[in-house]
Amino acid sequence: MDWELLARFFRLQRLLRQEVEARLGPLGLSGLEAWLLKVLSQRPYPSEAARAMGLPPPTVSHMVRRLERAGFLAREVDPEDLRRHRLRLTPKGARALRRAEALMAEAFARRASRLQEEERAELLRLFAKLEEDAE
Repeated sequence: MDWELLARFFRLQRLLRQEVEARLGPLGLSGLEAWLLKVLSQRPYPSEAARAMGLPPPTVSHMVRRLERAGFLAREVDPEDLRRHRLRLTPKGARALRRAEALMAEAFARRASRLQEEERAELLRLFAKLEEDAE
């Protein structure tokens, strides 16, 4: 049963990602890049973003360089530690992130609308329980 739960979780995640990816293309973003923008909006250092996402730092570095070249991110010196650079979303990056979040919310809302209010509340409670002791 655990395997089936895990498989269904990953399948739902994949379905949502595929639906959103198709609509992110015109923005010049992949789903993973949109997720990176979200993480960087809260954790502006690539190494912290890599840890939060569970991705290898070189993968995040490569994505950051592409997002910088495309104008979604800008690098700036950390005023508290001049040896470090942090990233910030440019206006283009912030707009793209808002659009990506809206697309994901729409995709999830379509699926969640199949659930009764009590079922959604129970799902939220169960996910919170599974996440206990995370990080």
